[in-house]
Amino acid sequence: MSQKQSRWMLGELPTLLENGVIDGATAERLRRHYETGAGKSRNWALTVFGILGGTLVGLGIILLLAHNWADLSRAARTALAFAPLVAAQLLALWVFRAGKESAAWREGLGLFWTLAVGAAIALVAQTYHIPGDAGRFALTWMLLALPIVYLLNATGPALVYLAGLTFWAGDVQSNGGQALPFWPLAALILPHVVSAARGNPYAARPALLFWGLAVALSVALGITLEKILPGLWIIVYGALFAVLYLAGEFWFGEAPSIWQKPFQTFGAVGGIALAFLLTYEWPWQEIGWHYLRHGAAYHGFAATLDYALAALLPVTAVVLLVGSVRRGKTHALFIGALPILAVLGYALAARPRGESAAIALFNLYVFVVGLGLLVQGFRARRSGTVNLGLVVVFALILLRFFDEDLGFVFRGVVFVLLGLAFLVVNLVLARKKGAAQ
Repeated sequence: MSQKQSRWMLGELPTLLENGVIDGATAERLRRHYETGAGKSRNWALTVFGILGGTLVGLGIILLLAHNWADLSRAARTALAFAPLVAAQLLALWVFRAGKESAAWREGLGLFWTLAVGAAIALVAQTYHIPGDAGRFALTWMLLALPIVYLLNATGPALVYLAGLTFWAGDVQSNGGQALPFWPLAALILPHVVSAARGNPYAARPALLFWGLAVALSVALGITLEKILPGLWIIVYGALFAVLYLAGEFWFGEAPSIWQKPFQTFGAVGGIALAFLLTYEWPWQEIGWHYLRHGAAYHGFAATLDYALAALLPVTAVVLLVGSVRRGKTHALFIGALPILAVLGYALAARPRGESAAIALFNLYVFVVGLGLLVQGFRARRSGTVNLGLVVVFALILLRFFDEDLGFVFRGVVFVLLGLAFLVVNLVLARKKGAAQ
């Protein structure tokens, strides 16, 4: 229930009590329940202000130090570098002793402490001319800041940790290295995620963490894939988005809003975006074993991850899909079928002159998904689903209309067929609606 609805219900309680609809004890229980719900927005506001406050204080201190930094002695620079860090630790001690363990205090202090760690490392390195690069700085910072997540049970530092690790992975990979350690390092944050979601997985903290995990996982996957076998990323990403979506259906199927469905939303949007991308020719060019890459820039051992993910993720997606269908969630087929089609498209495109078949396959898939959403939306009378289906179908039509690789005659015939299909679907739905009325 929304905050507005909670406040309305609180206002209705005196009338219900006066008219004898409920008794005094029931009214008191309802009041406590809805007052708790109405207070969540205030608590969340305090948390947001705490996060913003901690961030602004940390950034402000860094700017003040930078203004007169060149005029200070080495000893003064060292002292000032550690001052915010010491202040954050003393403040944390005071918070624990005073019992001020609210989310606002924890999140604000956690971000300030995390920024203080990074500032201390950077300032000391600059003062004493310690060599290093951005990637090493980010990794050192994140490892030293990780204990803050668990000491304060704070979500903000956890998100900073994921972002910093992802940056480090990108830096390592771009400089010719391999970033496989990203995965065990990222796993260090999982106990915090499990703890945050244990009580209410639909609350704001676990939702933020799951959104952060989905984004970091997707970005880091593209970074850490070795890409020795061209085009394998198609299967991996297709399966990843399907697994995210299907796992979300199991864990967050009853969530009331999109914000509280991070895995479903991210998986569905990512899957549809990938499907649209695969309606073009360039992703399918020169893929397969015939174009296996060699050279010092590619690490054979790191490529093991590519092969493992290309095998395990589609199998996981199929298992989750079967479970979803058995539970009556047939709509899961829209995204759940993506890894199967990705494998089929890859097999087709890896053959000589097989790109056209893969392109046609995914054009058909996107159209079927859009049409399926339309039909499902009309059946359930959900305008949001209908609108989403319309967006998918018309986006596909517009993309193909401006596709210069297709001739005018071919595009004309396809558009005529699509138009007829729309008319037939509209006629069928209109007849069903008339029969129901």
